[in-house]
Amino acid sequence: MAREGASACGRCGTRVAADNNAAHSIFLDTLDFPGMTVEEARQPRVRPALAVLFRVAVGPSADYYAPRFLKYEKAGHGVPGWHWPSFWMGSVWAFYRKLWFAGLVFALLPVVGAFAFVMLAPRIDNASISWILAAALAIWLLPGTIPALFANSLLYRRVRRTVQRAEAGCRNVGEVASLLAKAKPTSLEAAVLLGGSALVLAANLVAPGVRVAWLEHEVRAKVAAALVSVRPLQQQVEEGWTRFRAIPRKLDADGLRAEAAAAFFDEVSFRPANGRLRLGLGASIPELVGRSILLAPAVDPAQQIQWMCIPVDIPAKYLPRECRGR
Repeated sequence: MAREGASACGRCGTRVAADNNAAHSIFLDTLDFPGMTVEEARQPRVRPALAVLFRVAVGPSADYYAPRFLKYEKAGHGVPGWHWPSFWMGSVWAFYRKLWFAGLVFALLPVVGAFAFVMLAPRIDNASISWILAAALAIWLLPGTIPALFANSLLYRRVRRTVQRAEAGCRNVGEVASLLAKAKPTSLEAAVLLGGSALVLAANLVAPGVRVAWLEHEVRAKVAAALVSVRPLQQQVEEGWTRFRAIPRKLDADGLRAEAAAAFFDEVSFRPANGRLRLGLGASIPELVGRSILLAPAVDPAQQIQWMCIPVDIPAKYLPRECRGR
């Protein structure tokens, strides 16, 4: 506070100390509390007026935002936190708070996540639950986490700029508060129109690609199950090699899980000359009907049989990991 006998600032009328050459406006005042240590006195302090100005400038939910903004002001910058509304509907919240660029970015995050997921989806060969969890992570959880972490800081920067612009054109705190009170800090119309449109557009962009990725995953899962169904035949070849160092002349068809094989294959044939199994895919996998997979045995340096999966005219997107080219 200014002392007795201080001169007045010519711009705003605020009294300043006569022995201080620099003019300190009321906007720069801070409070010193009795009993404050030297170390505490050296730390950055926040102008008391900001507590009021931030509340006026932020509008709805001021009780939530203003204390956080004061902490950011003392630190000199915003810090990551957590904001539930922006986690659930980041773009809608951002447009409601007139964060136009952030709203656009938040709307694009699920789209970017979906495209990234579609690129990586062919590598997911595990159970459907793993595929669904990966899709949720890329399309919902990560795109929601980014806005939730930075929403408070982004709004703080906008509110702080708003307060600074108001202070630049006013003579005292009362005028600043009055000017801020006349402004509209939020826009329900933008939240509904822009935020709603962003959600619809993102859904239209994301849904087709995710649906195609899911259908491809289902085909890969069926092919993987088909390969599992002929595993008993492969084991007969391996046992014959282990015991006699020779490929069996004939395989026991009873060792094949007939029900499972019939569900996937129109034909399963065996060539004793080289031990290859030829699997003709049937109508249970419409995308691959009439195509086939060769399972060829190869002997490694340890004299153990390793199987090579050789697809015949089958796109890689439909193949499980063991059948894709390395």
